[in-house]
Amino acid sequence: MAVRLFRPYISWRAIFNVVRVLMGTQLAEGPEVKKFEHEFGQHFGVNNVVAVNSGTSALELAYELAGIKPGDEVITPVLTCTATNLPLVRLGAKIVFADIDYDLNINIEDVKDKITNKTKAIVFVHFGGNNRGLREILELKRTGVIAPHIAIIEDAAQAIGSNFWGKADYCCVSLQAIKTLTSGDGGFLICKTKEDYNSAKKLRWFGYDRDEKQKKGDVDLEMAGYKYHMNDITAAIGRGNLKNIDKILNKRKKLATIYNAHPDIACHPWLCVYYHGLGIPIKEIQGTTTSQHHYRNDKYTIFKQFKNECPIMDKIENNWTLLPYHHGISINQANKIVHALQ
Repeated sequence: MAVRLFRPYISWRAIFNVVRVLMGTQLAEGPEVKKFEHEFGQHFGVNNVVAVNSGTSALELAYELAGIKPGDEVITPVLTCTATNLPLVRLGAKIVFADIDYDLNINIEDVKDKITNKTKAIVFVHFGGNNRGLREILELKRTGVIAPHIAIIEDAAQAIGSNFWGKADYCCVSLQAIKTLTSGDGGFLICKTKEDYNSAKKLRWFGYDRDEKQKKGDVDLEMAGYKYHMNDITAAIGRGNLKNIDKILNKRKKLATIYNAHPDIACHPWLCVYYHGLGIPIKEIQGTTTSQHHYRNDKYTIFKQFKNECPIMDKIENNWTLLPYHHGISINQANKIVHALQ
């Protein structure tokens, strides 16, 4: 049997929770969502948590709350999931692609070089859960190198298990099917201020304060929101899996110990990267599914108008791939993969 690159984790608690919700009377956003927000925030030590129906929806809301308008410049890494940048195209923003460094995270020096008086926001992507660079960006803002009006937005879609995330003005988490913590699909927006938190809760559901509307039956509508709220079925899956998150992360740590013994492998909380250079691509190892999974965004037609100089991305574009790295891989399988790369 082939070793798959990804495999969803669904706990028995998640299955039980879903059955319980389906046998009840509340399927839309209700008590399960509120409990999931609270339990997630408590477990990871973050506040102002807003549950939404995808990590992409969290990004959409973060960009709107940051006030990004047509013509505003937004610095974002050239290597990321396209979901990071597609909402910026719809907003009419000017994407300024920053180069990456050799660990595939954004290059901080290139970010500094590309800041202008039109820069509205900087997006930091935790590629694979790697947090390298976030502290530097936050320090640059604290010291005024990055102007106070420039929003720092974390695309933390892959960051569950990292030891440093949720620190920026806005932080967007994905609970998509193959993420470390999944609810089938879904996400969280974590806001730095209470004001943004309250606005995000309205924006995720048409512009209404859901609690107020449920109490009064009808309330005034002052903003044009979206239908981005999470439902109780999704939250039930997430709550069940959250109970097992330490178990999930401990398994990944065991796999990382094996993989990281190889000098050309680096494991992060969600992705394990093999830097094969000019050697034999991992895809040629029999029975192992591999892929880069994410690709430089400026290769796609929709982003080509924003293409600029990214020399490190050019240099290493084809010299890395991802290894299978999830709860479904045995220690023996991980050892065989590493042995095949010797």
